[in-house]
Amino acid sequence: MSESPAHRAAKAAHSVDHLFGSRAFRVPSTYLGAVAFPRPRRGPWHYWWQAHLMEAFVDAAARERLAGHADDAAWARSRAHLLLRGMAVHSGGRVTNNVFFDDMAWLALALGRLRHEDVAVTGNTSRAVQDDGVALARRLEAGCDANLGGGTWWNMTRDYKNTASTAPVALCFLRMHRTEQARELLTWLFDTLFDAERGVFLDGIRMVAAGSGVETTAVDPHVYTYNSGPVLGATLELADAVTDPEEKQLWLSRAAAIVHGAAREFTAEGPHGRPVLKGQGGGDAGLFTGILARYLGEAASSSELDPAARETARALVAATADALWDGRREFDPDEDFSRPGVRTEGGETVAVFSPEPSQHANDAQRAGAPVELSTQVQAWTVLEAAALSADR
Repeated sequence: MSESPAHRAAKAAHSVDHLFGSRAFRVPSTYLGAVAFPRPRRGPWHYWWQAHLMEAFVDAAARERLAGHADDAAWARSRAHLLLRGMAVHSGGRVTNNVFFDDMAWLALALGRLRHEDVAVTGNTSRAVQDDGVALARRLEAGCDANLGGGTWWNMTRDYKNTASTAPVALCFLRMHRTEQARELLTWLFDTLFDAERGVFLDGIRMVAAGSGVETTAVDPHVYTYNSGPVLGATLELADAVTDPEEKQLWLSRAAAIVHGAAREFTAEGPHGRPVLKGQGGGDAGLFTGILARYLGEAASSSELDPAARETARALVAATADALWDGRREFDPDEDFSRPGVRTEGGETVAVFSPEPSQHANDAQRAGAPVELSTQVQAWTVLEAAALSADR
């Protein structure tokens, strides 16, 4: 009997926790994801990897709560709270100590959902979640201005506005009921960086020779999977927020165009002959496809989206999740990690997932080579998205 989507997501959650989870600088009541497994003694700091790790824990908490598994939901929420403390410790005491607006937007989105989960269970949330959410919102607002026609700056250098920052900031504003600001950001994105023929977003627009008095701009034409994700989520939520029927239809048609664009531009043939989402490598790019899958999962669950787009989104998420699950390498964590496919009879195992859904982990992730946190959070996110859309 094949495992259910919820079982698969739970396996990914506990595998990531087991392989990567640790205290921040050994400080009690904190948590961070190590950058790799086996865990290096020292590693680079990736704030936004931790933000997506937090959102994956919130995914798990929501899934377990809706299934009536109170203890498992509490475990996942607890991990998310400890992770917030860990991020603050590593950031010098404040999670707003960051120069990238997209990094802070990802954390703000995770905190908003964590607050929702807390309130759903206890009627309240922690002071840290509330205060950090407010502080991050202020920082995000400061990253938006009328230069280059609108949008959100990528970082404090303020010479580049891009999809990667503007889209999650717009989504944050929508969830704070700041509909007009979100509408302005999304309108700028579609007017400035959307390639309508392909159904994808160009990366950004840069100021050239800034400060010289003869500034010009240049568009970065690179296209990445993750840029489509939060724009898709934001267009769906904006469509739900507006009351004018024509405007609602405009945003829903744009959401459908993003889904179909992803199906054309970001897929490869999977191991079962079905299209799956393509991975985009390791490092930061190890998260990209998971982010797109998260919002495709939301599209698959939307009752207002065009049925063809909804089914396309559902099929992409399901096929990608199947490929990742079937291509996993499962092993006894107490055995030699360098051996491919180590298993135990009846014992507890953990899973390592491929960074490239169309390939088995044994092919894309050489046995014994360090496994990056980003790629495993990506796979977990895809499996959570599949579990969500399977229940709708």
